[in-house]
Amino acid sequence: MLLLLDVALIRSGVYYGWIEPDSTAGSVVGATLAIPHYYDPARKNILVLGNSQIGEGFSGSLADAESGRDDLHFINGAVAGTTPRIWNYLLRSVDPHADKFAAIALMIDYNLDERFDDLGNYPLDTGYAVPLLRITDVLDYPATFSDPAQRARARRAILLPLQALHDDARALLAAPRRRYHEIVDNRPQWLEAVGAYPGREQALPDLVIDHDSGLPVEWGPHESDFKPMLEGYFRGLREHADAARQASNMDYQREWLGRIAARYAAHNVPVIVFVVPRGPWRATLSPPPVANAALAEMAARGRIHPLPGDAFVELEQPQFFFDTLHMNRAGRTRFSQLFARAVAPLVH
Repeated sequence: MLLLLDVALIRSGVYYGWIEPDSTAGSVVGATLAIPHYYDPARKNILVLGNSQIGEGFSGSLADAESGRDDLHFINGAVAGTTPRIWNYLLRSVDPHADKFAAIALMIDYNLDERFDDLGNYPLDTGYAVPLLRITDVLDYPATFSDPAQRARARRAILLPLQALHDDARALLAAPRRRYHEIVDNRPQWLEAVGAYPGREQALPDLVIDHDSGLPVEWGPHESDFKPMLEGYFRGLREHADAARQASNMDYQREWLGRIAARYAAHNVPVIVFVVPRGPWRATLSPPPVANAALAEMAARGRIHPLPGDAFVELEQPQFFFDTLHMNRAGRTRFSQLFARAVAPLVH
């Protein structure tokens, strides 16, 4: 019975049309709908992928207006919480022949000494990947995890996707009218809102920073509102991942950027990588990003096209952020403009 449900609902793709939009899997399904919704067959489309930093910080319409070229069209395909592994499968889904886009732009960390998590075993990846995986991925996808538990979870998600979506299915059965309203009534409005989103107006306070301690000279009237959030952020800027973690994350970048670049190289589609503005006060507290060895190797072979590490450092100031990671409306506007100017000359 479970096998019949799996074939009828999951592998046919029917169930994914009704998945909870705010879930990890649902957010990926949303991207598979939004990207073609904003695709313009009359122009050269540039797909920009990243996590919530791009979701909040980039506007395709502002980039279109700033590029200086009527033939270019930028699409924000960001999905909060996602990584290059997921972008690989998302691209396979929305661009199965690797020939729809004039360029692919990926938000990438240049300095891996600032990544403390193990990207190769990122625990949320399989939750995001479920709608994108096929039965033919059953050997390859799990093998990309080194942790046995993550490999086993990945294998189960491919062989028994209904099990992986157990909680979502229970929620659907418990409140079918609510889910119907979310999909049928709200989704069309959501698709239109994605392109019209202006960003958040809030901005962080302009604090004076002591360069020796890396902490504010004084918090003033902002202490109760911002000190709990910002104090740990400032201290974290002085911490660095160990050499083993940096090496493993560099291997991860080689693997997944390499896969994406190889697909698009066959069609002469440039894969552009860039560092999104890293956070407030970074312009003065941190050196500009420098492409790590993995990125440098791929760039030397012509597989990727890295934008300069300092391309957007001028935006790493508090007036362009509403929290320690995400740009506000002013940052979104300025970044979209600078990004369009940097990318346009690379698209032919």
